[in-house]
Amino acid sequence: MDSLRSHIDHASMESDAPDNELAYSKSREWVHLRKKCKDLDMETCYKRYIQRLTVINLSLFLFIVELLFAMHILFQFVYSKCTVWVSMPYIVLMVLLPLILLICFKNKAQYKHFTLWNNLASCTAALLVTFIDLTLALHGCYVIYIISLNVLMEAFRIFMEYHLRQMLLRRHQLLHQNFLLKAAMQKEKDMMQTILPADIVDTLLQEIHKRIEDQRIGTHFLTPLILFIELHSDVSILVADMVNYTHLTTRMDVKEIVKFLHDIFVGFEQAAEKNEVLRIKFLGNSYTCVSGIQEYSRTHANSCLSLALDMINVMETLREIYGLNIDVRIAVHSGEVFTAIIGRIKWQYDIWSRDVDIAYRLELLGMPGKVHVSQTTLDFLHNEYFYDEGTFLAKEDPILQKANILTYLIGPQPRKFTIKTATFSYTSISEYSVTSLSHINSGKDFDTIDVIRKKTHEGMLEKVECMPVDGIQLARIFDFSYRIERGNEDYMFKPYISSFWRLFRHSEVEWNYINEPNLLLKYSLLIILFVGLLFLLQNLILPKTTFVSKLLLLLVSLMLICFFAFYKKIAIQFSKSPNTYEPKCFLNRCLVMLSELLEENLTMRICTYIICIIIIYAMATLNTVLLKLEQMRRSGAKSLPDDDLDRETFEPWEATQNVIMVFIAMFFVVVPLFFKAAIIVMMCILHILTVHTFYNSLRRVQTTNMGMISELASIWYILAFTLLVLIKEQHVTYLKTVSYHYKSLYGKKHILTEKSKLNAKIIMANILPSHVANLFLNRDASDELFCESYDKIAVLFATIVNFESEKTGLRVLNEYICLFDDLLAYYIHNFKVEKIKVTGWTYMAACGLKVDPEMDSALTMPLSTDRAKSYKKNKQKNLTEYSATFRAHQSRFTHPLLKHDDKCVLTLAHFAADLLRIMQDISILNNSMSYAGSMPGQLKIGISHGPAAAGVVGLSRPHYDIWGYTVNMASHLALVGVAGRIQVTEHTAITLERFDIKCEYHGITHAKIVGKIPMFLVDLDEDLNFQYMDELYLDSIDIVDADSQDTNKDNVNILYIDPSRSSDDDVKNKK
Repeated sequence: MDSLRSHIDHASMESDAPDNELAYSKSREWVHLRKKCKDLDMETCYKRYIQRLTVINLSLFLFIVELLFAMHILFQFVYSKCTVWVSMPYIVLMVLLPLILLICFKNKAQYKHFTLWNNLASCTAALLVTFIDLTLALHGCYVIYIISLNVLMEAFRIFMEYHLRQMLLRRHQLLHQNFLLKAAMQKEKDMMQTILPADIVDTLLQEIHKRIEDQRIGTHFLTPLILFIELHSDVSILVADMVNYTHLTTRMDVKEIVKFLHDIFVGFEQAAEKNEVLRIKFLGNSYTCVSGIQEYSRTHANSCLSLALDMINVMETLREIYGLNIDVRIAVHSGEVFTAIIGRIKWQYDIWSRDVDIAYRLELLGMPGKVHVSQTTLDFLHNEYFYDEGTFLAKEDPILQKANILTYLIGPQPRKFTIKTATFSYTSISEYSVTSLSHINSGKDFDTIDVIRKKTHEGMLEKVECMPVDGIQLARIFDFSYRIERGNEDYMFKPYISSFWRLFRHSEVEWNYINEPNLLLKYSLLIILFVGLLFLLQNLILPKTTFVSKLLLLLVSLMLICFFAFYKKIAIQFSKSPNTYEPKCFLNRCLVMLSELLEENLTMRICTYIICIIIIYAMATLNTVLLKLEQMRRSGAKSLPDDDLDRETFEPWEATQNVIMVFIAMFFVVVPLFFKAAIIVMMCILHILTVHTFYNSLRRVQTTNMGMISELASIWYILAFTLLVLIKEQHVTYLKTVSYHYKSLYGKKHILTEKSKLNAKIIMANILPSHVANLFLNRDASDELFCESYDKIAVLFATIVNFESEKTGLRVLNEYICLFDDLLAYYIHNFKVEKIKVTGWTYMAACGLKVDPEMDSALTMPLSTDRAKSYKKNKQKNLTEYSATFRAHQSRFTHPLLKHDDKCVLTLAHFAADLLRIMQDISILNNSMSYAGSMPGQLKIGISHGPAAAGVVGLSRPHYDIWGYTVNMASHLALVGVAGRIQVTEHTAITLERFDIKCEYHGITHAKIVGKIPMFLVDLDEDLNFQYMDELYLDSIDIVDADSQDTNKDNVNILYIDPSRSSDDDVKNKK
């Protein structure tokens, strides 16, 4: 099962927007998109979309032609007083065109030779429309004009292919991103369910996201943390604890520990799922469950007891398999519980109440291999199980006696629960893989890249049937396809795109759209240059033209602009690595920058387009104006000439058709529709005024429109093309805006996906240490577990004591834990302090674990300038109130036996001192402001360092823990230590003394398995600062000045002292 992160990263490479690739592609842009479509197997989608778009274009064609013919006939009757017979060809054509093109609207599957009939119908319609002009006497350049129009429209087809393929790729990209987002959100939800029960995830989702956002931007000092507490008044609590767990963790190999604990975890999880009991937490040796939280059930006690008996059977099976002397004590009690999420990081969903404390008490006083239940639970069981009286310790326990609780023991019933074990496959010295056959998958399997690609392809085949194709409403009366609208997406864009000018309704989106780089600008300028060449060729054909030099000068200007636009493309063609092309020559670099500026800068593009349009329009009408001026100059007349002057020097229809060529060139100019319409209308008006100003005898020029006078024919001809260009341009602009809208949606979905991915990463980092979390986010489909061994880490246990838990409650605990969590932000560099877990009122942390900068960076995102200032100000204010700062202890010397990794002990000692400072500040605050909601309590801290084993058990709901002698010692010191002090082992005390930190001998304590061990207290002054070593200690060792450098320090071996072997004489001598 590939991780979500792999999904998204790989998908970003495969389904990334083609725009970035196109900018540095050697091939032509539309050719590159063709290859991209073939690579993604989208040719079928493209052909199908072209078929749908063809139907719209045919209906639009019929609408425009019928409209123009109708207006033409109307003008003939109104202005030219023509008879019906004169207009009959147009009337017949209006009737025939829809009938001829009817076949083009039919379903392709219904006709065997559909393509043949479709092509014949299209060609026939085109010839009939063209036949109107071919029947008349035409001027000499008309052939050039017709050929040029077809060449330009073929270029327009290529441009449209580029835009349509780009639209399809963006739609594919959006659909692909939707699947990735769905997978990311599912991953995030499943991650949350590792912390919270599935039924309350949605309830607390908003608060969890708020906490994630606080972690991401570092605002946990700025906002108060909401504590969600829920009361469940009728539930049953199960508490289980492994017997001989300490022996297991100190004697077994790390591989075997993880293997054994994983099998226990899997067996317990299977049993909990089978009995519909919610697992609250699994802390290595302790397992806590509740029945009745997810969904109320009258049989919640039966469910817990059935689970307890199954757990006993699981333990018996594993004891036989592994040959270990290990058992389990289980207690079940019924009552009420409070549930809440505790902490600011490494959130923990836990339960608290007096009944929970009773359940833990029952477990402590229970008997291995049996279930210790209370009278309340027994009443819920309705005598369905055989039972005996409770243990003697329970009867004599003062707490249970005060609560008036009677207890009973229920042994295994005639039932058996089987499990599957795990096997190892070795991978490295310190990291191992555990292949489990009993994988519990509480969430859904995540789609692999191939599955997502397949879903995207199948989805595109469906989406292409409803992708927007636009079409003017009036033009739809000519749509004879009888297609069934299957959720056409056109209506979805009405709230975003205006109906007439095709502008985005949101000004910011429109601004971003028009500022999008235009990679086809160079080709647009090439089309304009081609039109200019046609005008030059036209003037060369005319024998009486004497203005070729002026046209050539304008054409050279166009060539120069076109060269600048093409320069980057030309440079890339000669580059060996186009994607990393960086010109070295100054001139070359300047020309490339100019070429990029023309593509990317809106102002430069518009100015370039305007200059080119002015030049090309001047070339189109230059012959008209200059020939007439020359005629007037030769005739010596000051007014317009009479009819006897030579009219053959000037044909106004040539100029009109030249302007139409300019209109067609405007198809390739990428500017907003209203701006393009203004230019076209302006040129149309200017041309009409130019012709009628410099030539007033159009009526005597042969018309190309039957039945209309020359003045009206010229005006109608230019106006008809203006209308055609604007209608078509409106449709093209709509398709381009839709394409950009897809790109915009993709950007938003991509941000949501990345945010969801980051949320999953942060959630995982709140479950596991950073270096382990990243491994689990990227684990493969094989069900592998993780374990590791450390030669040296420092472990801390801090237990809150001297308070009344029933009065203080969860609010106080949450405040304490959040303050401790906030302190971790100052211990993230070099030797990071990692929060491991919270057990009841005990806080566990470790230093010296591996650090993953990538995962840690997800939790320390940079702030914006304003927020950073606010954060810094509030943080300083917070630190004034709580003096939990890293007050580095400056050693006066460098001990020759110290190594770099010994700093984990020093770092954790500083962290412990800061914890005490937090408690001291709270105590001072409570003394100065005594109120009912005050936070009493003190800390007992135990620190030990040395080798340890760590690992993760479980796959769907992983749990990370640390085992070994070092952990057991730190836990024991926090249990038996002095409130308000830092207890350390002798081994740790020696290391701290090497850092010039004084430790005092406190006495002998008795620990499980190890027996008697000496205990030391870190010497602190009233401000909780470390005390320096005595001068006698300095004289007893060879030291190096702290400011000097000892190059041979790494070659000195550290002498490790096993606390279990220390004698009283050694301790006395040390003192």
